[in-house]
Amino acid sequence: MRTGFSIRTKLLLVALLLLLIPWMSYIYVRDMKSFLLSGQEDALSLTSRAIATVLHDRPELFTEDSQIESNFDDDNEIYAIPLPNYISLNGDLSDWGEQAIQAATFLPEAQEIVDLTPDSFTENDINVKHSLGYHGRFIYALFEVIDDSLIFRQPEFLRLDAEDHIRITLQDPGQTPKRYILSAREPGRMSIYLVDSNWQYPVTGAPNYDLAAVIKNTEQGYNIELRIPRFMLTSDTRISLAVVDVDDLNSLAIEAIIPTTPESDTDDLSRLLVQSPEIAKILTGLDRNDTRIWVLDRDKNFRTVVGNIITDNNQIDRPINSGDLSEYVFASIRYYYDLGLQYIFNLIVETQTDNLNEQEQTIEERNDEIITQALQGNISSDRRPSIDDQGTILMSSHPVFLGDSILGAVIVEQSTNQVLRQQQDILENVISVTLLVLVTVATALLIFASRLTLRIRRLANATDNAIDRDGRIISQKLSADKNAGDEIGDLSRSVSNMLARLSQYTNYLRGLPDTLAHEVSNPLNVVNSSLHNLSQENPSAADSKYMERAKNGINRIGSILRNLTEAANLEQALQTETRERVDLIELIKNYMDGYAISNPKQKFTFEVLNQPLIVEVAPDYIAQVLDKLVDNAIDFAAPDTAIVFKARRVEQLAQIDVINQGSSLPENMAERIFEPLVSLGRKDAQKTRLGMGLYIVKLIASFHGGDVIARNLSSNNGVIFTISLPVHADYTTTT
Repeated sequence: MRTGFSIRTKLLLVALLLLLIPWMSYIYVRDMKSFLLSGQEDALSLTSRAIATVLHDRPELFTEDSQIESNFDDDNEIYAIPLPNYISLNGDLSDWGEQAIQAATFLPEAQEIVDLTPDSFTENDINVKHSLGYHGRFIYALFEVIDDSLIFRQPEFLRLDAEDHIRITLQDPGQTPKRYILSAREPGRMSIYLVDSNWQYPVTGAPNYDLAAVIKNTEQGYNIELRIPRFMLTSDTRISLAVVDVDDLNSLAIEAIIPTTPESDTDDLSRLLVQSPEIAKILTGLDRNDTRIWVLDRDKNFRTVVGNIITDNNQIDRPINSGDLSEYVFASIRYYYDLGLQYIFNLIVETQTDNLNEQEQTIEERNDEIITQALQGNISSDRRPSIDDQGTILMSSHPVFLGDSILGAVIVEQSTNQVLRQQQDILENVISVTLLVLVTVATALLIFASRLTLRIRRLANATDNAIDRDGRIISQKLSADKNAGDEIGDLSRSVSNMLARLSQYTNYLRGLPDTLAHEVSNPLNVVNSSLHNLSQENPSAADSKYMERAKNGINRIGSILRNLTEAANLEQALQTETRERVDLIELIKNYMDGYAISNPKQKFTFEVLNQPLIVEVAPDYIAQVLDKLVDNAIDFAAPDTAIVFKARRVEQLAQIDVINQGSSLPENMAERIFEPLVSLGRKDAQKTRLGMGLYIVKLIASFHGGDVIARNLSSNNGVIFTISLPVHADYTTTT
């Protein structure tokens, strides 16, 4: 029985060595990451130097007239961030890009910012996400409101504060504030009115068409997009924005007012700051989605910012069934394959964040050492974690000079996600190719191993079938892989040659008893006749003990020759023997009667469990089998014990048990005693045996399609021989 691994398993284990390829590639790519990051830092340094070179010796870009002055002690300043493109007023936030994600969250004063998910809000709660940006000639405002109920303006009400609305306050220096309400009767374009100081009624009946806004329903509330022309917001204009919530449709009372602009102790409105247009114009060509450029003066005043730290979305889109089944199946396989690769990559490599949540919008809020170094005239690079700790930001700074003095500094920032994405692409390609090669090689090895195993098993079966259970060679040539040109074919032909030589030797051994009997019988006859003549010529010699010993020796030699030739002659005689139908019970009874007479000192008993037992046999040879077994039992039976016969039917077999009390069989001898010339030679045996009797029993049983086995009794004080013979077919169908 095989206890180790099969050839197929061993080959598959060898195929797993191909996994060394992606492991070595991973080591290489991991080491390459530091090289790529160094290259990225050098590129950022060159970018910052190039921008600073353009701004060198241009003091007009850093004068007071070129900026919206920022007062560091004034906490009412708000900033508009450059937008990647014009905003289409439709309530859809997709064109806001990163600004929609970076929008700040505002709640009523009575609420605490604990969990900002929609499920965390209870009845009458409201959550506002707000952001300001600019593009071209317009300032844009975004309001993403989560509200349990949206109340539109009722047609029968003249007041403008009896529904959910937006309040805008604009105030130029020395002038009366202008108050605007954005209201709507339904989703879509909103009506904008200039209202009185109580925020209740319009000053005029006509709406304002300089401002534009759109409201859109969402699952959690509503979105509002507002567009304000730049001419309405001069450098000295102050602004205030607020969201008003109404929940009760019956009372139409205001539940909450949520300001989205800072409020100071002096109740001054906020100043809206935008970047320096001249510097922004210069940097327009450098605007990139993955790079952010800061320009500030020597007082750390914010001049402009271009770009955002945003990478491409790496989300894998699930395929959509367009009707073509084969295309959809292929797309689905590709989808799950890419998803699996992404999962493997996330396990072994640092995962990049596609959209870094960089909510810092002003340089005044920054306190990086690199800024101080740049304003001191030093060129430096640095790395910092993103605000949400989801990635790493590379930074490079370069001072802007006016002669030997410093006008300001340029800060260039970029996420390391670009390098990580390149690393991921390389590893994904390596993993894909390796998996493809591994699957191909493993499949080829599996097919090869299966075929190799099949051929070996087929050769093993052919070899087993070439020799029967008694050791006789049935076939001298194996048909399995006899014409194959490989090593298995050589093995098959070698086994066939071995079987042919063994068959010749076996035939020689089978003919040896007849040859030996023929060669010995002539000298034996001469010795026998000489002893007879000697006893005739010399009568006194006939009574000599030496004469008696010589005659006994001759008789023993003759007995040995008969035993040797009996098996060979019997095997030849069985080939032409005819069978007849007999009752095995009656055959055993008749045999026992005769044997009891010839052995009066031995007891015999017979137990019949089924009668009749009809078998088709050669009765004389079955009697010879019983004679050999009884002779063996008498020889080894203990004194004053009976030899027991049992006859019964077990399924389609008739079984005869011959049991004798006495010594048991030695270990591992139950099968060997039926081989020729094997004799136990037990101490309690009454006479010496040549070892051919039980071999003859085996031959006769096999000839009749049966079998014979020997085993010790359960009490280990005797042996039981069991002969099994097929029951006759007619008797089988009628009983």
